[in-house]
Amino acid sequence: MARSKRGRRPPSAAADRDAATVQAVNALLLEPRSPAILTRLRKIAAIRGLVTDALRARVWPLLLGVKVTAEDAAQYQALQGSTHKDSAVVACDIARSLWSFTDGWSDAEREVKRAALRHVLDAAVAGNKAGLFYYQGLHDIAAVLLFVCGELPACRLLRALAEGHLRDCTRPDLAAATETLRLLYPILEQCDPELYRYLMSLHEPALEVPYFALSWYMTWFAHDVPSQHQIARLFDLFLASHPLMPLYLAAVAIKGNRRDILACGDDGLAVYSVLKKMRFLQPGQPDADELAREAAALYQAIPPRWLARRCMIHLQQATAINAYLGEGRWVVPAEPRGNRSQFGQQVVSQLQALFGQPRQGAALAAVVTSLTGLAAVGALLLAQMQTAQWDR
Repeated sequence: MARSKRGRRPPSAAADRDAATVQAVNALLLEPRSPAILTRLRKIAAIRGLVTDALRARVWPLLLGVKVTAEDAAQYQALQGSTHKDSAVVACDIARSLWSFTDGWSDAEREVKRAALRHVLDAAVAGNKAGLFYYQGLHDIAAVLLFVCGELPACRLLRALAEGHLRDCTRPDLAAATETLRLLYPILEQCDPELYRYLMSLHEPALEVPYFALSWYMTWFAHDVPSQHQIARLFDLFLASHPLMPLYLAAVAIKGNRRDILACGDDGLAVYSVLKKMRFLQPGQPDADELAREAAALYQAIPPRWLARRCMIHLQQATAINAYLGEGRWVVPAEPRGNRSQFGQQVVSQLQALFGQPRQGAALAAVVTSLTGLAAVGALLLAQMQTAQWDR
């Protein structure tokens, strides 16, 4: 049977594919945990999606290395009603949250869920030890985690994200997050060269830096996608992938709205307005599964560090671009690579994780610390090529 437009499968084929995905994931969950198993889970989550929230509740913690313990439960109970420096902002965000995911709910039901969301955010912010700063929009991500996984796991996942994938967003200011947006246009150039050239030809100051994409990046599109099922599918991709994957999805989504953008002609402010108000997953547009697959393919073609080198983009404050795979999971450096000794320590950790030989750590450290920074980078790149894992 032929596929329908935009590559969508007929309902029967989609159902068969989903059933095969569930079966494959369940089989992997029975295997002993290892980097190889985690890599296979990441690939399925990103490319095929995890299909059901029941599977997501089991796999998402594995992707982030989160294991909920009795100590976590006790700490959560102690912190869920605590106050912190961002309590007032959290309260305001909670008061206007959850409308899209609770259509048809009574006010009382919605307030119960909002209280649970408040518990998750308060415990995550008050209990962190890495200098986490709450930002408006973090509650949108927390809401998705809550609906899929429940309160306690959502809190642990949110804390792991705040110290990992979202680290550049949870700093005292947004300098690192906004700096990262400089990568979006080069990604779009690879995705849709014609549309990229059109945007650059406008010379519109409002478009000089793609600030219109900041909320997409910082909320993982959770503020803009009203369907819980669709946003959960995007979270499958983001949790399994490099922390900058939301920028790749943003480029794919912009490409999907090219008709509305090009219709603005030479009116740069109109283009900015279209981009700022852009709606996702509308009838006739690619669905979440298609967007995720296209974004993953785009990432494989142009990973962020390669792209930054090619375009001579030097990010001074952001750390997400330097994320690396350690034991099958994505690890984000705590600070930018400005300090050479700190950089050397990061390289040692990465090489140890990649080669899987912790007993040789002391000898490896001696070798790496004797290298120049350039040689250390070369050794790391060689190790990464030798691993040939799905994600770079």
